[in-house]
Amino acid sequence: MKKFLTDRRKSLYLFLLLFISYSLIYMTKNCYSAAMASIVANGIMTKSQTGLIAALFYLIYAPFQIVGGIAADKYSPAKLILYGTFGAGLCNALVYVFSESYVAMLIIWSLNAVIQFGIWPSIFKIVVSQLAPEHRTRGIFFILLTPSAGLALSYASAVFITNWRFNFLLSAIILFAIVPIFFFIYRNIEKSMTVENYALKKEAKTEKLRGASLVRKIIISGIPILLIIYVVQGLLSIGIKSLVPVMLMESYDLTPSLANGLNVILVLTGPLGTLLGALPLFKKFSYPTTITILFGLSLPAVFIITYIGNISAAAVIVALIAVTVFMAATSVYFSQTSRVFEKFGFGGTLSGLYNCMSAIGLVLSNYVFTSVAEDFGWGVTTNTWLILLSVALVLLCITIPIWKRFIKSL
Repeated sequence: MKKFLTDRRKSLYLFLLLFISYSLIYMTKNCYSAAMASIVANGIMTKSQTGLIAALFYLIYAPFQIVGGIAADKYSPAKLILYGTFGAGLCNALVYVFSESYVAMLIIWSLNAVIQFGIWPSIFKIVVSQLAPEHRTRGIFFILLTPSAGLALSYASAVFITNWRFNFLLSAIILFAIVPIFFFIYRNIEKSMTVENYALKKEAKTEKLRGASLVRKIIISGIPILLIIYVVQGLLSIGIKSLVPVMLMESYDLTPSLANGLNVILVLTGPLGTLLGALPLFKKFSYPTTITILFGLSLPAVFIITYIGNISAAAVIVALIAVTVFMAATSVYFSQTSRVFEKFGFGGTLSGLYNCMSAIGLVLSNYVFTSVAEDFGWGVTTNTWLILLSVALVLLCITIPIWKRFIKSL
């Protein structure tokens, strides 16, 4: 049994509610990163202490996304969003109160990673199962713009916040405000939802597939390989942005403000990648084939980046923009593979698995490759990216026929 909307107008209202809510939630999730420099500058903590807090957040957040995905398929996704948002608001309020204590911030921010376990998988679950059927494909495209919107909001708010502690206070206020607004609007829209019975198809192959375990479905579709590839995607799509300012400063004679300004360009070009993924020219290919094409287009750009410090900064920046755009476009098609599994009621589970892999890519970028860069230089770091991307392309070529056989069996 599932509930979904047939009223197009209310379906659009529901999507706007999801888009605005998650954009603001994503903004608050990045408030700690925005405050790190001020925390160190004010002598509250050392760089290693702030780095450990950030590292623990994503190390804990990653596995709990799997739990969140399973929960989104079994329980009310709206309730999981409400619980997670309220809990995140409470954590931000506690950090504001105990901001002078390193141990307290370490514990509270780690707890925040646990509490948010079900938010993104539940957002995705509602998009692929409760919007009007004709809105779901476009809904996936546009909901992937929320991280960029959240980052832009975090940058904009940082301009007006003079005290780093107010980052957490503002975040708490926003999160607490989302809870009642989301609750009342969603409850009103939910009354208009139609209840649909899942009618199992009579074909023997389909019956056999639907009766298989989730693990078997995932294996025969090639999803395990795609999950490995998504770590690389997370590294090059999201994680690389955190390294760009330092990478440019150390490789060229740039001021910190200019390097950060150039990084904002990467953040702003991310949505172009999502829009690129919506172009009809990719619709004739399978999802893994399209991902392979986009990864292939990224390969020359990453190759150019390996010459950082030896070629002009402008060339490296253009290459970074290209990688950002192509990697953002692949997110659309990874998400579409999750939508396929919604036929079996496992769309939230797959979304949680992908988000887990993306978080691992972010951890690798921020806390592994920073060490590689410090010990061996940016040349070795960027060449490692090139190797990982090349390996991902080989794995994608293996996945294409596996996915095609899986789709034919549906």
